[in-house]
This record gives sequence, structure tokens and C-alpha cells, in this order.
Amino acid sequence: MAGFLEGLSNFFLGSNPQSAQLGRFTPQQQGLQDQGIQNLLQLLQSGGGMPGNFAPIAQKAKTQFQTETIPSLAERFTALGGQNSSAFQGALGQAGAGLNENLGALESQYGLQQNAQVQNLMRLLLGLSTQPSFENVVYQGQPGALQGLAEGIGSYAGAGVPGAASWVAKKLGFGG
Repeated sequence: MAGFLEGLSNFFLGSNPQSAQLGRFTPQQQGLQDQGIQNLLQLLQSGGGMPGNFAPIAQKAKTQFQTETIPSLAERFTALGGQNSSAFQGALGQAGAGLNENLGALESQYGLQQNAQVQNLMRLLLGLSTQPSFENVVYQGQPGALQGLAEGIGSYAGAGVPGAASWVAKKLGFGG
């Protein structure tokens, strides 16, 4: 009943402008966005950013050095007369230094890539977290029938009572 009375009031008296907030996303989209933000925050807070570390890469290179490089050097020096020579020890030391230099360069490159990924995640997180979830919408008020009638009567007042009466009769649907 209250809705009917409000509708009747709006018809005769008009309605005022109103504002409302409308969600920009469906509940599913909002849930995914919230979950994504939480996952990014956890990832960034879990010890420096990206999962994984350089240790497995270094271990693989060291294992490869021990299983491939050292035996290959030993085989060459055995053919030349011995693994106990200072030349073998020098070649082995040089290969080890090369391994350490390569690992240092790889670790540095790995660190730069990790930093870039963390920065990209932080930009993504900032972008997601600053998007408004709602939009403000203003619904314009509508004039009521009585307001339109009063304006019409006022505009025809100069035409005299017969002109105003004719206008009212037309508005109310009585003859022409």
C-alpha cells in the first residue's frame, strides 16, 4: 500500500532527484578481484616476492660441472700423461673459476628478473586496488501532473480565463 501511495504522490506532486550507488562488477567478478588481490599480497609478503630461488639453478650447474666438465678434463689430461700435473690442476682451477663467474652472472640476471616481476605484480596490485567498485548515479526528479498544470495555467494567464479553461480541459482530456 505504501508503494501505491508513493506512486500516486509522485504522479501528482512529482519526484525529487535521487542518487544511488551501483556496483560495477557482478558478485563473481568482485570475488575474483578480491581473491586476486589477496593472492598478490600473500605472494609479495612471502619472503621477497616470487616463489622459488636460485639455489636449484646453481645446484644443477655444479652437478653438471662435476659430472661432465671434470671427467672431460681428466680424460684429456690422462691421455697427455697424468692428472697429477700442475697443468691439470691449473685447467681444473680455471674451469672452476669460470663456473663461479657464470653462476654469479646467472644469479644477478635471476635477481633482476625477480625484481622486475615483483614490480609488475605491485603495479597490478595497485591498479586492481584503486579501481572503484561502485559508480554514483543520479536519477533526475520528474515534475508531477499538478506542477505541469500550474505551469500551463500560468503561461495561459495572459490569454484570460477562457484560454486557461480551454487549456485545462485539453490537458484533462475533455474536448477540444
